Amino acid sequence: MDLSKHLKKETIFLADFYEDTDSFYTAYSNFLMEKGIIENSETVKRLFIKREKVQSTGIKKGAAAPHIFSDEFSEFIFSLALIKQGMDFKAPDEGKVFLVFLLMSDERDVGLHLKSLAHIARLVRCTDIVEAAKNAQSPDELYNILLEKEQLI
Repeated sequence: MDLSKHLKKETIFLADFYEDTDSFYTAYSNFLMEKGIIENSETVKRLFIKREKVQSTGIKKGAAAPHIFSDEFSEFIFSLALIKQGMDFKAPDEGKVFLVFLLMSDERDVGLHLKSLAHIARLVRCTDIVEAAKNAQSPDELYNILLEKEQLI
């Protein structure tokens, strides 16, 4: 699995702070719509919020991996978000989340979705990607950190 092959730099979202996941998903969905990646920010926001209410997507060590399925997506989308001050995602370790791995696709990509989630969990568990990402100042830097850390697993 090579997540960097699915990541486009224009989908990398950097922010300083969000009060809660609802405000994060609102801003993130608007960001995707402004970039022309999605057509309906309300639908995408609602799906992410609904997913988060089922169970936290926080995966410990400062990371979260929200993932949704919708006909809104004509292709598999992998995106990264960095929240520099961290935020509460109700993660199992109760720590703040700084690095968010976002997966979006329609139902055809269930296998890729599951492989990606497993790869993200291994990447977070086996590397210091979250700590390294905290210092990123640009989408380019965050992209390069992902490339570097993926080579370690």
